[in-house]
Amino acid sequence: MSLLNTPELNVDPRIEASSILIGDLSLCQVRLQNDARFPWLVLLPKRAGLTELTELSEAEHANLRNDLLVAEALVRRAAEELNRPVTKLNIANLGNIVAQLHIHVIARHDQDAAWPGPVWGFGAAETFTSAQQDAVVETLKALI
Repeated sequence: MSLLNTPELNVDPRIEASSILIGDLSLCQVRLQNDARFPWLVLLPKRAGLTELTELSEAEHANLRNDLLVAEALVRRAAEELNRPVTKLNIANLGNIVAQLHIHVIARHDQDAAWPGPVWGFGAAETFTSAQQDAVVETLKALI
């Protein structure tokens, strides 16, 4: 059975359509946002129906902290794979458009297209070329 169809997690179709599954951490599914302008991961806690961080148990919060540390290392590696220096990491939980609890981990650099503003709503996503996607996904999957 695909993880997308388990009782623990139903991925919002908008997240599924705009990202690439990388794998699983202790609490979260890790997905690569399909926007080559920004090395960008999305973490989805593997529990159905979550919309807020406050809905996580204390133990799940501890797992989320650990997953965020791993995701930080992963997004830095994705940035290296894409030859993008990292000036600052952005970690955010918005949910204004997609209510499903998800956390963005984005490697930013002071020469990226949206710097110093937020990446949301900035231009149109530029999907990875096949070669870029294969290289980044392979690298990240090997690290999980």
